[in-house]
Amino acid sequence: MSSPVPASPTPPPPDPRAGKRANWLAYETSAAAGELTVAHKPAQLFLEITSRCNLRCAKCGFAWDPELAKNGKDIPWPVLAKMDDFFAAATEVYTFGYGEMFLYPELAPLITVLKNHHCRVSGITNGTMIRPADVVWLVATGYDHLAFSIDGATEETMDRLRGASHKKIMNVLRLIHEEKQRRQSKAPNIVVNFVAQADNYKELPELARQLAPLGIYFFGVNPLHHFTVNPGGYDSYYDKYRLSHVDRSEWEALVAEAKGIAEGAGMIFENFVNPAFEWPAAESTAPVKLHVHAEPPPPEPPSAGDPVTAPTREAAPPPPANPDTGLPSMYCHYPWTTLYLSASGTAKVCCYMGVKEGLGSFTGETGIAGVWNGPQLQSVREHIRDGRVHPACRECVMHRSFENHAAAMNPIRAELFPPAPPAPPAPPPVEEVFAEPELTGLRRILRKFRGGWRSGAGANSTGAAT
Repeated sequence: MSSPVPASPTPPPPDPRAGKRANWLAYETSAAAGELTVAHKPAQLFLEITSRCNLRCAKCGFAWDPELAKNGKDIPWPVLAKMDDFFAAATEVYTFGYGEMFLYPELAPLITVLKNHHCRVSGITNGTMIRPADVVWLVATGYDHLAFSIDGATEETMDRLRGASHKKIMNVLRLIHEEKQRRQSKAPNIVVNFVAQADNYKELPELARQLAPLGIYFFGVNPLHHFTVNPGGYDSYYDKYRLSHVDRSEWEALVAEAKGIAEGAGMIFENFVNPAFEWPAAESTAPVKLHVHAEPPPPEPPSAGDPVTAPTREAAPPPPANPDTGLPSMYCHYPWTTLYLSASGTAKVCCYMGVKEGLGSFTGETGIAGVWNGPQLQSVREHIRDGRVHPACRECVMHRSFENHAAAMNPIRAELFPPAPPAPPAPPPVEEVFAEPELTGLRRILRKFRGGWRSGAGANSTGAAT
């Protein structure tokens, strides 16, 4: 009878993030060297899948630039279908831009492709185009972070500022919360963005109360955006409604009230309004950042089996500043990590670059790879490497938005290289006990006798202790 052949061990499953880790390490190497042509691909992608929108928000470019409103387009699906190598390398993909993402007809298939490539997927919506069927696939696919733009707590305010139904958006949030409970799912994390201005800021606490029972993950408060370069028709709107027209102490009291309500309901609450920008000191002339950004929260503990292969790098001394700009070499890493593909077919460095700025078309023969290492993007990299300001980056540098890069990249790096779990406590030392040899025959009798003799009256007639 032949002996059974032992079964071969099952090979471990392939690591779905191995390629993304290698891509990230290649980015760190190329950025450290200030390379203009890079071998890696973007770790972060912005896909403006559509520039069409069903709303005409008063603060949006569609309201003050008619060219934007009438030229709404979609990224053709065949272009996205050829991006597998970019999706395989990217850790984070945003599916929004200057339009409403739920108007894109292939949104659900796109998300399925991205999740099959193990991408973390995020987006922003006005919430008015989400149907019950969309709620189901959002939760089923594990869409990671979905942000809703809500600028008021009443039907009147939302209609005036956005042309949107507040009631409809809140109902969508309720449907998502119920579907997540039904599936016992954490995803998608729901984010609410509130743009504070002089005619809606008093509704902030009430909005926090309305959101409290809906399982909101993050509630962020932002100021009206400020444009220094070519503000166009938006300039008069900004001047009329910016927060500097309201009483600062009242503003801060309302923010504190909203923060207490939100955090009491388990939401993360962040106020990104920079008071030094909105209410500057009279003698201040130095440039001030538009937003304030808190340090990103610590990453969640890694799950069992996550490899820990993050390289340790010694902190390099800060590079000398360019005497003409005051900016150090490599002051921004976005051109090495990020690519924004607009619905018009033009690529940008990141979402901070102006809507009319571009790095060339990605729909031609050279495709996205041609843009990623094309002459325009190489020029941006060269300017940043030398501590200079590329014309397409002026608005960003004016508000120092590039300083947000580390906060934006930290979650990506933490996801790819999770910290090692804490080592379990060492067990207490075990005291070594030596067993006595077994006593037999005459030796056992002598042992009993000696014990009885030493204890005297404590022994009985057999020599056993009582």
